[in-house]
Amino acid sequence: MARTVLTITSDLFDEPNQEASIRENLPIRTLIAECRSEFDLPDGNYTLRVKSTGKLLDPDKTLEQSGVQTGAVLILTRERRVVPRDQSLVGDFSRRIIAGPNRAFLAEEQTGKVFEIQWQPAIIGRPDANNPASADQLAVNLGQFDAAKTVSRHHARITEQAGQYFLESLADHNPTYLNDGMVRVGERRLLQPDDKIRVGKFVLTFGIRQG
Repeated sequence: MARTVLTITSDLFDEPNQEASIRENLPIRTLIAECRSEFDLPDGNYTLRVKSTGKLLDPDKTLEQSGVQTGAVLILTRERRVVPRDQSLVGDFSRRIIAGPNRAFLAEEQTGKVFEIQWQPAIIGRPDANNPASADQLAVNLGQFDAAKTVSRHHARITEQAGQYFLESLADHNPTYLNDGMVRVGERRLLQPDDKIRVGKFVLTFGIRQG
């Protein structure tokens, strides 16, 4: 059976980058189990993504079926359960109006539509079709666009502290990118004017208005 030579990287490893030669017919689920055993990782739900695209690999498919070829870099991540935290942060009761001279906004690349960041946490996402009131929770509502289904309901959020703005990812299975680098769930990344935020098929340019 042919083999695929690839690199598996994870901040859970003592040495982040591990090169491996793996059978093409090995299921992703088995590869994850072998990584857990080899590196003595704790119990939990783990995923593998293709680093270059952010694509989440189906655990029931093989490397060959997933299109993983020699030279690929895969990221092993332990999933974090963030839903309860998100639910507690997006309700009206927890909103805080952003004061101060620096007012942030996001501009959608294709249409130029501008979303003002007036409160925090400012959730980026799309409404739940079964709950129209959920639109009120979103500072950046992408549900009006054709590609809305590529975005999670609570995909990412922006928060403000002392005049600085920060980006966080909220969707385990639907990555958020900042200037083409993936933002992992649990990270908090400082935003600068003209930074590009990618969620699903959307590119949003971050900007600041003074005064």
